[in-house]
Amino acid sequence: MLPLPRSLTRRSSWPSSFTTALIGWNGLTTVAALAFGRAPLLGTLLPIASALAVIQVAALRACLHFARRTRGLVGGAVVGTVTALLLGAAAMARVPDLARHPVITLMMAAYIGAPVGVFLSYFRRDDARIEAAAAAQGRLVDYGRDAHWLDPFVYGAAAFLIIFAPRELWSGVSTAIVGAMVGVVAAGVSHFFLSRLDNAPISIPIAAVAGIPLGAATGFLLRAAAHPPLPAPVAGVIAGALCFAITATVGHRLAAREVR
Repeated sequence: MLPLPRSLTRRSSWPSSFTTALIGWNGLTTVAALAFGRAPLLGTLLPIASALAVIQVAALRACLHFARRTRGLVGGAVVGTVTALLLGAAAMARVPDLARHPVITLMMAAYIGAPVGVFLSYFRRDDARIEAAAAAQGRLVDYGRDAHWLDPFVYGAAAFLIIFAPRELWSGVSTAIVGAMVGVVAAGVSHFFLSRLDNAPISIPIAAVAGIPLGAATGFLLRAAAHPPLPAPVAGVIAGALCFAITATVGHRLAAREVR
């Protein structure tokens, strides 16, 4: 469990919104670059992705009233998609390689923008629910395990860096980012599925097994980053299982703390 600044424990705060978008844009941009054999472009793409993330947050925060009127998550997805398509068109004007593949570029922009819009809408709605419950009970707001929403990103990045042991700067950057994205999935599995088991100890090996297929897929993406003695698919399986297991272990500890 990692200590976070108070502004980041509230998922709907401005700093958290920027963090969410930066993770989404940089993470999925990296995945797309690796999948389409454009890893050498990451040095150019990631600064642009970061700028687009900041611009999109400003636009989405200004438009969240629309999301509320259209039942929250659906509205968030719509606004996220529209803003991302506009930003994708702007990115094509700056990067000729993206302009040569407009359909793929715009599809990836929409694929990135929609989840960012959904997450921002969900975080806003869920934090409001927690805060309203605290006010009704006359107690201080406690976000509980949700205050540690960023932890799995760190666990994923660390697990993948340890297992893949990249030797070059950009291999390390892409490996850490892919690992962080696996951490996103691990957090979702822990929050939405393993919580049905009350995050009991048995959920930890279950999570490790659940991380194997996704880990194997990352082995394909990071096949150029794996340490030579360890084949990429094997490294991916181990890293995926480790990331999911660590996230589930922390989830178990946080759930036990809330019961006390």
